[in-house]
Amino acid sequence: MENSTYQDNARAEIEAARVRAAGEGKRVAVVFGSDWCPDCDAFKKALGHRLVAPIVDPSFVVVKVSVGNRDRNIDLMERYGMTVESGIPAVAIVEPDGSLVAAQLDGEFRNASSLLSVAEIVSFFHRYAPARTAS
Repeated sequence: MENSTYQDNARAEIEAARVRAAGEGKRVAVVFGSDWCPDCDAFKKALGHRLVAPIVDPSFVVVKVSVGNRDRNIDLMERYGMTVESGIPAVAIVEPDGSLVAAQLDGEFRNASSLLSVAEIVSFFHRYAPARTAS
């Protein structure tokens, strides 16, 4: 993972990720969270897990967006149909053109530090990985 903290300058980060994803044939995974959140920290660590990284790294450009104390970038979450009240971390999958592929509306990863399994994370990202064409 390029950067390990949740970013305040989310719009610029997402735009840069979309450009990079377009060039690399990937989708963008927008991860909403905060550095104070233990579940968000557990999720960030899970992204680097030996079973998760081989799914995420070749298919997604990951952007970690800070929600601060549930008071930052909330409009971005809402743009994807998500709410901070449903829990963080929360992930939106976006095409390079900005169109939404999927969004977690029910805080599926909000208990990442205790209940979430690596298999659930792998399954989520695998489901939304872009189709690869044989070269």
